Amino acid sequence: MDPGRDDVTTRVLVTGGAGRLGREVVPRCLRRGWTVRVMSRRPPPGHQEVEWVMADLASGAGVDAAATDLDVVLHLASLPYRGRRTDAVDIGGTQRLIQAAARAGVTHVVYVSIVGVDAIPWPYFRKKLAAEERLRRGPVAWSIVRATQFYPLLDTVLSWAARLPVLAGPADVPGRPVDPADVAARLITAVDAGPSLGVAEFAGPEAPHVRADCRAVAGGYRSAPASPAEAAPAWPARPGV
Repeated sequence: MDPGRDDVTTRVLVTGGAGRLGREVVPRCLRRGWTVRVMSRRPPPGHQEVEWVMADLASGAGVDAAATDLDVVLHLASLPYRGRRTDAVDIGGTQRLIQAAARAGVTHVVYVSIVGVDAIPWPYFRKKLAAEERLRRGPVAWSIVRATQFYPLLDTVLSWAARLPVLAGPADVPGRPVDPADVAARLITAVDAGPSLGVAEFAGPEAPHVRADCRAVAGGYRSAPASPAEAAPAWPARPGV
């Protein structure tokens, strides 16, 4: 925040504020009394408590305007598994956002990434890692919070896979799924702490294997998420381990 300001209200931009994680983050920001601006490619859904700005990370349209008069950017927006469009949003869009934030005098960018991006050579993970590198080399102080897979996403994927007669894959790969609400709380902590210039990894406390997750879905039951913990990667630290 600007020490010359008379007010002490943190002004936050949330990219991807309409997404699964954003819907958890925005209410927490409001409860802290922060001034919240949500950036989206879509028109506002009618929220009265937040400022809504339309901008496109892929093209850069509206990004400069979205980044003005802010203290912190919570960068949640991502477009996974869409080929060149993912490059434009996750890599190019992150670069455009950082540049706009620098021009506007933003003092802290918090970026949400994925545990394992530096170890697992999946194409989308490589793009997230490339976005991290843009942040590290950028002109704005930063923090990176890597989270494991979300319970709702895992539930959706396995529920879809349960329709198949056979699910091929490594049965003994461990996971550390986490509740998006807990990740949102961790992001608020990152804002409070200020720029770390480092990476924090955040995972759930339970480490079920893929086999156990599949059995839970097949049986129509999934255990409720427990309190999260700073933890090791959700997947093996290196492929094949």
